[in-house]
Amino acid sequence: MSSQKISFPQLQAGEQIILQGQGAYKENLRSGWKIARCFLTNQRFIIYQRLSIRVEIPLKDIKKLTVEKLHYVIRKREAMSIFYKAEKGKVECRLWFVTADLENWKKRIYQGALLKVDLETMERITAGLDPQSRDILWYLWDNNNARIDQLAELIDAPNHMHILLKIRETINPVAEKVVGCPILSFERSRVDPETGEKVLFSWWLMGQQEKWIQKEDLLLDIFDEGSHIQVIMEVKGVEASDLRLEVHGDQLTVRSERMGSTLKEIIHLPAEVNPDNHQMHLKNNLLEIKLPKVWCILPTAYCPPATLRTGG
Repeated sequence: MSSQKISFPQLQAGEQIILQGQGAYKENLRSGWKIARCFLTNQRFIIYQRLSIRVEIPLKDIKKLTVEKLHYVIRKREAMSIFYKAEKGKVECRLWFVTADLENWKKRIYQGALLKVDLETMERITAGLDPQSRDILWYLWDNNNARIDQLAELIDAPNHMHILLKIRETINPVAEKVVGCPILSFERSRVDPETGEKVLFSWWLMGQQEKWIQKEDLLLDIFDEGSHIQVIMEVKGVEASDLRLEVHGDQLTVRSERMGSTLKEIIHLPAEVNPDNHQMHLKNNLLEIKLPKVWCILPTAYCPPATLRTGG
């Protein structure tokens, strides 16, 4: 007897299937369970029945996941409850879903819909990692994705298996303890949301990354003190030894060289300054920089950017 051919929902541009399987769902606690095939893609959770999509929930619309025990057939069984963005005129939308390996479905949906990764989260995870695992994770934080050969070159690994063991036995287990799910995922094909390019056979940092300090939230004050310019600015997640200053005329650039940090602030000063004899002090996330003014500059002279190495 030939097996029945499984049909698939039509996918959107850049969409790929992450999980699929037989399951059952209902949208009302008083209604019965309906058997269907379930699909999780990198964009949607899909209930597929009789060659058509019965329910589709964009991952960006999922607000919360819970697991509860409900009656299913003749016994109670764990079901996942998906809360998602309400349609117009509704207070809340909710769907109950049962399938084999429910815990894996919950982790992957959480990974794609609710996981948020910021600098604080990264620091909590990397605190439990060895130096090589930290380098791998910070590299993916900076670059979003990487091929295994790039990661092997990064830490001078003896072979690709060394990288796989670091990810599967160290990085992802530690991340699961901190955020409740693995943080790195291997994708055969995925579109980079920043560049729009299709990336093949690479490891990806999962979740919604929150990297940059919004300029409107950044505390920044500039004072002209006569003989020097004083800059006071807020910096987070860095130490004085992480910072690098670049001066070109009346433009000051503050960067962080710490792997995983994303600090880069370009500041236009009210006067040209001399990069020599600068003073810098960092305390309680407030960075104070004092730069002496240039008293006499030839108008046709070319001044190449000067780099100040701080923190010793």
